[in-house]
Amino acid sequence: MPFAARLRALRRDLATAAAAFVGKNPPPLVRVTRHASSAPAPAPAPAPAPGPAHLPAPRAVRVARIVRETADAVTLTLEDARGGTIPFIAGQFFTLCVPLPGGTVARRAYSASSSPLDPSRVSVTVKRVAGGLVSNHVVEHLREGDLLDVLGPSGSFGPVASTFPRRVVLVGGGSGITPLASIARTLLATERATQVVLVYGNRLREDVIFLDALDALAREHAAGDRFLVHHVLESPPAGWTGGTGLLDGPALDRALAALPLASTEYFLCGPEPMMRAARAHLAGRGVPHARVHEERFVSAHAAVPSVTGPSAAPAVAHAVRVRRGSAVQTLTVAPGATVLEAAFDARVDMPFSCTVGGCGACRVRLVDGALAMDEPNCLSPEERAEGYVLACVSRPGGPCTLEVA
Repeated sequence: MPFAARLRALRRDLATAAAAFVGKNPPPLVRVTRHASSAPAPAPAPAPAPGPAHLPAPRAVRVARIVRETADAVTLTLEDARGGTIPFIAGQFFTLCVPLPGGTVARRAYSASSSPLDPSRVSVTVKRVAGGLVSNHVVEHLREGDLLDVLGPSGSFGPVASTFPRRVVLVGGGSGITPLASIARTLLATERATQVVLVYGNRLREDVIFLDALDALAREHAAGDRFLVHHVLESPPAGWTGGTGLLDGPALDRALAALPLASTEYFLCGPEPMMRAARAHLAGRGVPHARVHEERFVSAHAAVPSVTGPSAAPAVAHAVRVRRGSAVQTLTVAPGATVLEAAFDARVDMPFSCTVGGCGACRVRLVDGALAMDEPNCLSPEERAEGYVLACVSRPGGPCTLEVA
């Protein structure tokens, strides 16, 4: 099978897992531990297929602990297999290279849910997706002591450190809690005068990831209301006193109406309907666009091509020139294929990580020509205005020239 076809298959699998973030069952913080001594000795994880020469080498990690958060979600605590540190920034994600039966290795992106203040380990949370090849394998078969390779960290979702008092509002749905939990834990530990407000929507109480951990964190920081948590449930149990219904504009208005707009930043992560409602609500309140930050994990099946350039209709093969400094290489991109897929087949060195437009690692600049780029993706309006595109979700509509930093 050509490498591009294998990459497309991986992207489809990754999109299935990532759809948890845009469907009604998005992926992830709490505790049942299986002791390593009770599990068979792990076999070394198969090495992933080699990537471009300049891509950082995967890091070997050991699953030090597995905690069951809900019936369908587990948190993996990972430690460097050689005893090194795992530095990252709150809000970033890692790409796990998961060995599957049959000797294949699949790559999946999961946000860190732990604080980066303990660089000896990192926790990621995986939620089972119906029919998901990797998520079901991780939830059902991964054991403490198993070895994995990881790439990353990747992504830029998260607040810039501040020495001034501020308010940070986190709005999450389902597994969108994962990066938000990392951000909350980090801010509460490092910015003593900052207030963190979390509005978190789920369908059922038993779907709430990190329920006990979030309540404990709120109690720990009760003085001065430093951490306020507003739960919203679509189908609440009897006696429920929190928010009810969908996490939409009215629900956000009830949770946030008393908060002043000054010195407030907003971070959104969850299903697209929730994100859309939150954006509209905040815009209606007059919140500047620059103070609203979003993390998107996009399903390729739900992606919509958007034209970048004069015209884009990827119905035939096109030549794409890839320029790096004074060196120029030419790719032939088959109909329907992405620039990154063609680069793999041609052994042209290009950076990448998640392969579904969620991390920005494959960002390149469109010098001339036209591309159809799947939407939504993680590029900011400023990056788009500067001519940047993502090679992993871009298909040429004619001859193009791309510049790789």
